[in-house]
Amino acid sequence: MLNPYFAYGVPVALLILYAGFAIFRKRSEVSYIGFVLFIIAGFLSAFCFQVIQYAFHEAAVKDWTAVTHALGAPVWTLYIGLVIGIILVALNLIRAWRRIYKIRHQ
Repeated sequence: MLNPYFAYGVPVALLILYAGFAIFRKRSEVSYIGFVLFIIAGFLSAFCFQVIQYAFHEAAVKDWTAVTHALGAPVWTLYIGLVIGIILVALNLIRAWRRIYKIRHQ
């Protein structure tokens, strides 16, 4: 799980997928794309959190230098995907709240 291609590649692929759906959302009138964006952002957050948890587990079994060596980068870089995912989840929740509020008050 601490393979750099897996630990960093999956979040990058999810961000590219999110960007593609976000562009599609702007150019179309499909109503459920916002929910798809929410699911992608949630999966990004959950995946990054799981990788961070595994890094802490490996650090408890071995040490932090082994974890850093396995990742090929400092451990704090794993938090970048988690923070981006949480921001995107919050953004999608705000969008959903605004949409529901707008529909109820029409």
